[in-house]
Amino acid sequence: MKTKHILFLIIGLLVGGNAEAQILKKLRKKAEQAAERTILRKTDEIVTKKTEKTIDDATSKNEKKDRTDDDQTNDVSDNSALELNTKAKQDFYKEDMVIELFENNAKSQTQYFDKDEVAVKLNQDNQPKSGYIDSEGFIYAYNEAESQYFKSSIIQLQSQGLMVPTMMLEAYKLPPEPFLANLDKQQDLGLTPNPFNGIVEFAFIYEPEHFRYEDFKESKKIVNGKQYIKFDFLNEPGYEGSYVLFDDKDRLVEIYSNKTSANQSQDNFEMGIREPSEGRILYDYKPVEIKLPSAREKKMAGQGLMEMVMGSNKKDSKSEDYDEEDYDTTDSKGMIKSAKKSMKNNKVTADMLPESYEFDYVFKTTLVQNSKKQNALDMNFLINTNTTTYSGSEYIDPKLSKQGTMYMVFDLDLNVMAMFINGHGGNNMVQITNIPEVDNKDVEVDFTITELPPKTIIGFKSTGLQLENDTYILKVYHTKNAPVTLSNFFGFGGSSSSKKLNLPEMDSRLLKQFENGLVMEMHYEDKKKKKNNFIITAKSLDKTSTTIQTKNYKSLNMFSGGNLFQN
Repeated sequence: MKTKHILFLIIGLLVGGNAEAQILKKLRKKAEQAAERTILRKTDEIVTKKTEKTIDDATSKNEKKDRTDDDQTNDVSDNSALELNTKAKQDFYKEDMVIELFENNAKSQTQYFDKDEVAVKLNQDNQPKSGYIDSEGFIYAYNEAESQYFKSSIIQLQSQGLMVPTMMLEAYKLPPEPFLANLDKQQDLGLTPNPFNGIVEFAFIYEPEHFRYEDFKESKKIVNGKQYIKFDFLNEPGYEGSYVLFDDKDRLVEIYSNKTSANQSQDNFEMGIREPSEGRILYDYKPVEIKLPSAREKKMAGQGLMEMVMGSNKKDSKSEDYDEEDYDTTDSKGMIKSAKKSMKNNKVTADMLPESYEFDYVFKTTLVQNSKKQNALDMNFLINTNTTTYSGSEYIDPKLSKQGTMYMVFDLDLNVMAMFINGHGGNNMVQITNIPEVDNKDVEVDFTITELPPKTIIGFKSTGLQLENDTYILKVYHTKNAPVTLSNFFGFGGSSSSKKLNLPEMDSRLLKQFENGLVMEMHYEDKKKKKNNFIITAKSLDKTSTTIQTKNYKSLNMFSGGNLFQN
């Protein structure tokens, strides 16, 4: 990942347009919202119990034929959900299938998916009629007392539409990168992500290529004269014997999870503790025909509060620059697992931080991603001109301003990133995570450097360079007239500090050009993934003192086991 290394050197782990930076952004987002989630935890627990019951009530325990009697009586489908983004949905959900779920060799559920209706039928032995789920995530259940179907949209909420599939990922130890990329894709297309809880979606997300790296062992398997590709799971203690299976058309046909040990510690990356058991999902690609019944919408208890608090995963509008390559995870295989492992193994605690972090300059910039000025993010970089052992930044998002402010400090002595969250009412927290290691093996720096015409930025005459290769174009303007330099700004002053961060060596021309200057503007253009494009522009450089007193923050152990908070 040459782009990753170039960006890491230039922007010092603070921003980036590559896959690893996207993962860090998601983890950072979770930390930003930690205070709010803590306050709402009890509310969510109550509502989640009701939601889980709703989902359980809508699942089937008996298999029936592909077209049941109640389907035959519904000659016309009342499928208003399919009127929204019809083509995008049918382009993604391409095949009919029957899905069987087993737990400890006992069938627990059967689902029937119709690609034309983009809907699922759920048979229930304790209900006179089948249950359904449509492409907008509405759950249909028959009320015998009122002799009609009701539907609920509770699954559209973030707490369900994302939580349930994430639980499935964790339970079956599937690689999360393809799932997260597809989540972004569905959102960019204006779809309701994962309306079928991930169970149907997995069949259209995962391909053999997603499992071709060191965490899996590939082999061929012949069953009843048919050839299959099997990927045995490696490096998953307590899950020995787990595997996934693909047919000769590269279609997912089986996910098998074998949890053999109960001694797996729970952490906040895991969505609950699972007892030792076997789980299996079988996909049979054969014709299915269902018809959605007429149904009246009914909100569940507590749904209004959840909608207000959690919002929806669905975007209000489609992305204008959709590109299939934006969702390629080839260069990020195993990255989330590695980052999680690094964070879980973090041994630095809040009492090991220095008493304070001191800064004497504030360098204000604006980040615009993918040319969307309406979503601009202000970043104030905090600089200490007397040290290169730590650097800081403040992120100001107008949408989150009511929740408080946030500082992020990169401490190279402790090799950690400390996130200081200033909540309203004095509810201040600090989250400490390891700075993820960067694999710098076999790194090649192969780009062309071109000089750019000089220009003045916030009163400083700046010179520019353009770096280009087959993947990206990077335009950087910098000045040597500022009172601070790149080494003060990014916390490293040359090759020695780069080695400390396990960063690759940089082209000597760039080190000479930037080491004694300050970057004032940066344009990054990804030739293959437009959504990675960004522009950083300087707004001001002021000699302003900022002090972060670490004792004023309570430690938030979001990425470790045990209690969530520590004094």
